[in-house]
Amino acid sequence: MWADADTWFERQQQEAEMQRLQAEHIATMRAAEEEKRKNLANDNIVENEDTQPSDDPMAKAEAEAIANGAASS
Repeated sequence: MWADADTWFERQQQEAEMQRLQAEHIATMRAAEEEKRKNLANDNIVENEDTQPSDDPMAKAEAEAIANGAASS
């Protein structure tokens, strides 16, 4: 009878440990996904800042030329 109780108790401990490890794994994966999302958002912001025509004289001149070409047509 005591052997059955020990086996049951050990099984309960193993299941609790597996649930803890699974919860830890899920939390780690969510944190990694959130970090990836933040990095992608930051990359998009930097990319958008780099392509702003007000910062690039060539892009600004091109935009003005297109605007003037459309206005004269």
